Amino acid sequence: MENKTIRETEATVSTVFFVIMLMTINLLLPANVTGSMPVEKTLTGCVIKGQFYSVTIDSRTNRPVKAYPIRMGQDLDLAAYEGKTVSMTGDLLPSDRFILKRGVKPVVIKGACDNDNISVIRKEYVMEYRVSAYQAARKKNFAEALILVNRALDLDKTLCGTYIDRAHIHYLKGDFASGAADIKSVREGRCADQQDLNFLILEEIGITLEKAGKMTDAIEIYSMGLDSCRSDMCRETMNRGMKRAMGK
Repeated sequence: MENKTIRETEATVSTVFFVIMLMTINLLLPANVTGSMPVEKTLTGCVIKGQFYSVTIDSRTNRPVKAYPIRMGQDLDLAAYEGKTVSMTGDLLPSDRFILKRGVKPVVIKGACDNDNISVIRKEYVMEYRVSAYQAARKKNFAEALILVNRALDLDKTLCGTYIDRAHIHYLKGDFASGAADIKSVREGRCADQQDLNFLILEEIGITLEKAGKMTDAIEIYSMGLDSCRSDMCRETMNRGMKRAMGK
């Protein structure tokens, strides 16, 4: 019965992970992005590597909190705006597609992107690499997965979730020593952002460790999850895994 529960949990956790990611992204998107009709909008952000990123500012702190890669609806050479803060006026459509207003050009706000803006834009690259690494690992393309997650770490070593992602890949690969080393890095505070931990990834790691008979290590993972939980769903998931690993 216990093994059946583990298999059922393993079969559903991947789907739940991506559902929650999609729900989170949907909540973060501005209301006009999720609508079906074009909305005239002025976007402000930075051009990085030829891509325009609209940056959302928190009205309470006046600091950037999220960056959105914008798909330009027309052929527009942004080379002249590389590394600059610009604003654009036009129609915003679903899927972050943006059509610049006829006869209007991007306006340079600053000669260089602020470091805070660059930081939130960098996180977009990090998340792209992490999601791609997860998908590759689920297909057992472990070499590709490790390359992708290491690129994410090269961009930003402060996010504890990236170390957890790499540990997950190592564990799926059967490299328990390397996986444990990444968990230790998080435990010892070598990364700064503990809020970045994804409890569903921790659950997947716990299940992998259970299947390998490493119950003590699984309990440690579930304990880490409980320490970082910020929702009832997280606490229920971690407690369920903890009881299972303890044979209760």
